[in-house]
Amino acid sequence: MNKPMRAGVQSVENGLDLILVVAHHRRPMKITDIADMAGISPSKAHRYLVSFMRTGFIAQDPETGLYGMGPVALEFSLSCLATIEPISIATVEAGRLCRAVGHTVAISVWGSFGPTVVRWEQPNRPVMVNVGLGSVFPLYRSATGRIFAAFMDAEAVRNYLDSAASLDRRESGKETVEQVRRRGLARAEGDFMSGMSAFAAPVYDDRGRLALAMTVLDYKTNFDHRWRGRTANALRESAANVSRALGWRGNA
Repeated sequence: MNKPMRAGVQSVENGLDLILVVAHHRRPMKITDIADMAGISPSKAHRYLVSFMRTGFIAQDPETGLYGMGPVALEFSLSCLATIEPISIATVEAGRLCRAVGHTVAISVWGSFGPTVVRWEQPNRPVMVNVGLGSVFPLYRSATGRIFAAFMDAEAVRNYLDSAASLDRRESGKETVEQVRRRGLARAEGDFMSGMSAFAAPVYDDRGRLALAMTVLDYKTNFDHRWRGRTANALRESAANVSRALGWRGNA
């Protein structure tokens, strides 16, 4: 016999449905589109949006009037992701790697919209780019993205490419997914961020599944692009350290 549903607060459930509409759409939305997708009237949607803007879960562009996710929503999602043990372990190693190579180190996991930055370690001379916590890397036009394209579950990648969340749907031509698999490392030279270079490596869990990606990035003029250079080797070692700490005993 099915257990009876516990009583809840309908307005809270409706409000969460509205937030999910905005979150899943990814791009700023008109209030009429939000209301239509949430199945409520625009006037009711407006009341919800006002409350969510007051709490920081929703933000409105003052020029266009379009609605998107607010800073508190980002903080909330990052806090949830940060409770995952692999991220905690990788964060310690990322700090060590950042100090060792003197470059920025990013930790990314597979989020609702693709490869998402959850940790961002900066050296004394930080890079000035429009990327940081919560940023989403494209799947094929970034070293980080190509790690996920190469080592993520194939069905998850296909579903992502079929969704509106995908920022790109074709391999860049500079580095194929098959090359990434053979090398166990991805490299970018201005693919996604002009003037920037990066190496990215996979981190595996105890079952050999991709847990996250570690990325080292800096300005091209300050970067060692060699596949067996100091930067690439240090990243390989750090990714392997985290994989071993998570229980992986393969050739990470």
